[in-house]
Amino acid sequence: MSRWAKELGAYLFAGSLVEREGGNCHNTALFFGPNGERLAAYRKIHLYGYSSQESQILTPGRDPVVVETPLGRFGITTCYDLRFPELYRMLMARGAQMFLVTSAWPFPRLEHWIMFNRTRAIENVAFLASSNCVGKNAGAHFCGHSMVVDPWGVVIAGAGDEECVVRAEVHLNKVDEVRKVFPALQDIAFPVAP
Repeated sequence: MSRWAKELGAYLFAGSLVEREGGNCHNTALFFGPNGERLAAYRKIHLYGYSSQESQILTPGRDPVVVETPLGRFGITTCYDLRFPELYRMLMARGAQMFLVTSAWPFPRLEHWIMFNRTRAIENVAFLASSNCVGKNAGAHFCGHSMVVDPWGVVIAGAGDEECVVRAEVHLNKVDEVRKVFPALQDIAFPVAP
């Protein structure tokens, strides 16, 4: 992944993979810079337990991750994290303008996937880009529908349930513009941990 980022001269969000550290294994997503340098690693905080052994086999991460680049600030999450709005609120409080989500979200919960992607963008007035698996693997059927959502919750680019490339032109300064027009974040009544 590092080599690809360097060859493309692009930022690359890759995930997720199993990372071993000592006696622990983590579900880890990586963020690389255009010179191939690893800028961040995010260990999935919310491990999936329902009809899965992820929570038994892996060790949860503890640290929310926001990566600052010349393009903007990106909050990194993985799959099941989408069900936990507190994490996204914390990433927003730490300056994230766009959330990046890598996922293996299964059928039949397609409507949950679509709703959570849009909701996390809306409630934090931020962009969100998600990449989800498609097809079948080891008996699991994945629902695809990768997407890019704007700060109003509008899907500006999206996929179906087949392998494809999703492209969208995103201007992160729109986040500040929308937050000025609709300053809902100023009305948060509970403290948000930075």
